[in-house]
Amino acid sequence: MYQSTHTNKQAHQRRVGRLASLLFFAVLVSFQSAAAEPLRQQFAVAHAGNTLHVEVTRDAQREGRQPLVIFLVGSGEPSTIANNRAMIDFFLEQPLLPKGYAVAAFDKRGTGKSSGVWYTANFSDRAADAVAVAQSLQQLNWVDPERIYLVGHSQGGWIVQIALADHPDLFAAGISMAGPTFGVREQLINDYASAYQCKHNTTEDKAYRVMSRRVSLGLSLARWLRFSDELKQLNVIKDFTPDDYLTEVTQPLLLLFAENDPLVSPERSIAALNDLFPAGVPENISYYTALGEEHSFKSAPKCYDGAWRDIEFSPATRDYLVTWLTQQNAHK
Repeated sequence: MYQSTHTNKQAHQRRVGRLASLLFFAVLVSFQSAAAEPLRQQFAVAHAGNTLHVEVTRDAQREGRQPLVIFLVGSGEPSTIANNRAMIDFFLEQPLLPKGYAVAAFDKRGTGKSSGVWYTANFSDRAADAVAVAQSLQQLNWVDPERIYLVGHSQGGWIVQIALADHPDLFAAGISMAGPTFGVREQLINDYASAYQCKHNTTEDKAYRVMSRRVSLGLSLARWLRFSDELKQLNVIKDFTPDDYLTEVTQPLLLLFAENDPLVSPERSIAALNDLFPAGVPENISYYTALGEEHSFKSAPKCYDGAWRDIEFSPATRDYLVTWLTQQNAHK
């Protein structure tokens, strides 16, 4: 009887011991998960009579000053942090937070949670807003003021080019994702010509000829037909070209293009770059064309007409972006 009781006690102690170990492990995992969870903060930056809504994600456990990447959204009222969340997470937060970077984004004036009117702002206004956000975040004691980078998508790529040219003392480098190296008029032709070519199964040259005439007529009419916010914005930005800014950029600039981008032709973008620099593109400007990808750097064929949720962001382009950025960071 004694031996049986003793055996039962031992079995009970073993069960209690295993349970305690499991509880300790669960608490440890929970603690580690909580510690690994990034800190998300919101800031309000006042500039030009507007209040810009800024969101920053970082590893709060990391000591010392951290490099900061600021993401610039694209065109139109729908281009907000919320609508770019998946892109920011995939291309920036997932790969960069573990490397010690902080990632910021802000709703441009008049969109999302930012005050103001978006369609009256020109590209210099947008660049000035980006500068104001950078200068504000630069004051935080965990931001490395010597390592602030810009990444902009689509129209945001133009803004990267402007801000980098005008403020080389503030921004260490910049990445333009599907941002054109030609002007707004050419980009409109590019956009409409791609749709025309896919719809009518015609040549690119014919599509460009047809759409060049239509865009010229449309821009003339847009001076008078200002019944939508989009047309009001078009009248503000229609004459913009990035030439003067690209020639003034001295900091490292990466231009990312996508082979099947219907909005920004990589061939025409590179041709415009070569025309701008007949003696050769400066060493501080580099470019990369992502094969088999579209405007948001998702893998898709030309003239893709399926659901965008059915295609994935490109790990290859993310790797290229992160490698280039970390190389610039290593030089600081």
